Amino acid sequence: MKPKWNWRLWAGFAVSVLALAIYVFEFETTRQIVWLSAALSVVAIVLLIAGLRRAYGQPGAYRGKVAGPVLTVLSVLVIAGFAFFSYEVPKGYARATNTPRVGDRAPEFALSDSHGTPVALKQLLSNSGNGHTSKGVLLVFYRGYW
Repeated sequence: MKPKWNWRLWAGFAVSVLALAIYVFEFETTRQIVWLSAALSVVAIVLLIAGLRRAYGQPGAYRGKVAGPVLTVLSVLVIAGFAFFSYEVPKGYARATNTPRVGDRAPEFALSDSHGTPVALKQLLSNSGNGHTSKGVLLVFYRGYW
């Protein structure tokens, strides 16, 4: 009887490559993509372990005694590359050393509201018409269609 195809090995390798590809191509869009890639890397490892168990536990029933170690080594290299890049790439971005900390007063600025009218921070923090002094301002930046 011919041994069956061990799809778990190939799926594990494909998922590990997919995890790296998603990280590389989508990192600039959203920096939170690292968690998706990390989860896919865990799935890849689980699939590879299951495939290796099949290949060596039931060698007569499943193929993969040669391809299994090769795909596993390649997948480990891909996942190690992902781990290295996810650690090293953020170091290349400039540190925001001049940003205000929590509780610091924001520097004076003026922005346009949704109607195009300029609004200054000083204006928002000043006394309102009913005699109440504003304790703070919450700014929400909506990316829109930049």
